Amino acid sequence: MDPAPTFAARTRLTNAQNLGVWLVLGRVSNLPTVWSNCIAGCWLGGWNTPSALLLLCLGATLLYTGGMFLNDACDVAFDAQHKRERPIIAGLATRRSVAVTGSGLLFGGILLAGSINDRALAFSIMLAAAIVLYDLTHKRISWAPVIMAACRFLLYCTAASVGTNGITPRALLFAAALAAYILGVSCLARMESGVRGSGRVWPWLLCVPIAAALASDFSIATLLFAAPLLFFIGRGLILQRQQIGPAVALFLAAIVLVDLLAVSPRSLAFCLTFAAMFALTLLFQKFIPST
Repeated sequence: MDPAPTFAARTRLTNAQNLGVWLVLGRVSNLPTVWSNCIAGCWLGGWNTPSALLLLCLGATLLYTGGMFLNDACDVAFDAQHKRERPIIAGLATRRSVAVTGSGLLFGGILLAGSINDRALAFSIMLAAAIVLYDLTHKRISWAPVIMAACRFLLYCTAASVGTNGITPRALLFAAALAAYILGVSCLARMESGVRGSGRVWPWLLCVPIAAALASDFSIATLLFAAPLLFFIGRGLILQRQQIGPAVALFLAAIVLVDLLAVSPRSLAFCLTFAAMFALTLLFQKFIPST
């Protein structure tokens, strides 16, 4: 019997398993929300060439996945008690390899984003620093959600800095609104781990992007673009009464709807792009854990 086919099959299986491990470590189900942040932030900053936007999205992808890798490397002690299914604890990856890979991804993300212009370089460095600070401290400090919110704020600023106009007032407004939204989601996510203290504040934080949009442009168009986000916020609030985890996943997917509201595009192609990224996030979440 020729062992070659059996060996080839095992090799393909091993490669597929390894890919699955890396996808779980990178929590790639949330990547469409990173790309939508890049598109919205860059558009609010005055837009740029397709090549610049591609570099931005690739750089942000590396920064995000690098941060997720380092998150697992830093959370070994916690995961050993509470999340034994995570790849390092399950013996599917070593802590060293995950940490080294994560650091390399962060560095690569800075290089890609920084190659666009000096403003993007400065903000991508600040973003990477915030990511590392969060990974190192988030299990030990009560205000870690603020750092997580700062990460998305800085991602928006990085994206806006790629635009020809840079960080415009509207870009800054929605960067802050998104940060408030992420703060609310992060507070709920910590409650899933048994950390209390956010009280009744976090649901109101989810509505800050809607308030910001209406304050800057109270119109029928703004109300129409706010409707999907408001619907899924309401759905998530109902869901979290029974299961916090799925509610957090839904709120994370709705980041795309925050970006849609920020841009409020008059172009059908833009609307379809954000709708596709929202659907893609929900689809990815069925196969890869988002938290």
